[in-house]
Amino acid sequence: MAWAQPVPLPGSLHYRILISAFHPPVPSASPQLSIASSSPTDIRLMWQPLSTQHSRGAVTRYRIEYSAMDQMDNIYSVEVGGNETQFTLRELQPNQTYRLRIAAGTGIGFGVSSEWAQKILPALKQNLKVRAKVSSLNVTWHPSPNHTVVSGYKLSCQEMESDDTSNGHRPLLMHTIRLRKKARYHILTGLVPDHQYEVRVWAFTKQTDGAAAVWKGRTDKTHNRTPWPPPRPPPLPPSIIQALANSSTSIWLRWEKPRFSNVRIINYTVRCSPFGTTNASLVSYHTSSVQEILLGDLKPFTRYELAVQSNGVDVAGPFSSTVQETTLSDKPSSPPEELQLNALYTSSVLVSWRPPLQPNGIITSYTILYSTNMSQPEHTWNNVSQDGTITSVEIRGLTSGTQYFFKLGASTEMGPGPYSPVKDVNIPYKLDIPTVTGIIVGVCLGLICILLCMCFSFRNIKSRCCH
Repeated sequence: MAWAQPVPLPGSLHYRILISAFHPPVPSASPQLSIASSSPTDIRLMWQPLSTQHSRGAVTRYRIEYSAMDQMDNIYSVEVGGNETQFTLRELQPNQTYRLRIAAGTGIGFGVSSEWAQKILPALKQNLKVRAKVSSLNVTWHPSPNHTVVSGYKLSCQEMESDDTSNGHRPLLMHTIRLRKKARYHILTGLVPDHQYEVRVWAFTKQTDGAAAVWKGRTDKTHNRTPWPPPRPPPLPPSIIQALANSSTSIWLRWEKPRFSNVRIINYTVRCSPFGTTNASLVSYHTSSVQEILLGDLKPFTRYELAVQSNGVDVAGPFSSTVQETTLSDKPSSPPEELQLNALYTSSVLVSWRPPLQPNGIITSYTILYSTNMSQPEHTWNNVSQDGTITSVEIRGLTSGTQYFFKLGASTEMGPGPYSPVKDVNIPYKLDIPTVTGIIVGVCLGLICILLCMCFSFRNIKSRCCH
């Protein structure tokens, strides 16, 4: 857009025309932002389009910026089309406060951003129900609203001992167990009749723990005033336990009932842990009413220890001896580490690396791709394969004075994994010995000539001075 203004010239009736061009300005205001949340991990943003006066042209896009309050330096940005009036941010962290703002933009740029608005996401909570018996508690709960982001559940049980001096309860040692995300109930056995207990259940993700649902109550009293009958004998552990890897992330576990037992078995508890672990948080427990179970969500090519426990009515038996099984291998889920490139000569590069952190099996081979053009399709790159036991190789036949791009991938028997980030190396120029020798000889001759000329000039000057 342009405008013209006539300006009279001094002492003349002529005019000069001043022409000025300008671009349409950016929006002068920000949209009015509304915020809502329908789950512990989502935030929905809604806004009204700007008026013509404030938009100053056609709004082509909106920019949404947000960050967690405890990480205000990490600001994330999302752009949406100019016809949109709402957007949902997903996979956020529960029990976290976020700040958000929005700006409208034309083809020239973005206008002013709105003031920061805050939204507190709720914690992941569970609907907890506990059925108290004489020496056990049957704990059940409903899945979290955003069950897809939950990694599992944690359950704690704490006995509360009476304390007459404080007219309250003094907590004893708390026992916490970790359960799979598919768990919906757990039986706490071996408790003391007519005692106060506190049970907590909470969901956890890979980043944080949710809020705990809490139950406080007492186990039932014995049903008669006579001395307690002798405790029921615990059921024997199952026999003939067999484990068989089903996939890279699952194991079938089957067993038979105890051969000799007068106790009625109502279900079984399976304990699963990586071989040799001393971290209690990696031990998981599963309940099965039949004599088999498919254990899922395991790590590929990992050795596990498994044991089974028989559960009677209000009594649990000891765990069986452990059996071991390794999940099947899979493709590597991470690329080789620490890719290094060192130009050795004018036509070769030494490539070295370390194995992947998550090989998911035995590395059978490494694939090295290199090219002088990083934008070319991957299948056009030069390909060099090496045995899985080798972690360095010299690539020869390269062109001097050229930049090369390299990336590296690892493979198991199940297939290739992801490639490492691209790295580059510059091959030094090749020196032509005859040419260099000729240059050196020529420079030397030139210097000799200059020195001779200086000497002759000095003699001539001295001779003149003498005469």
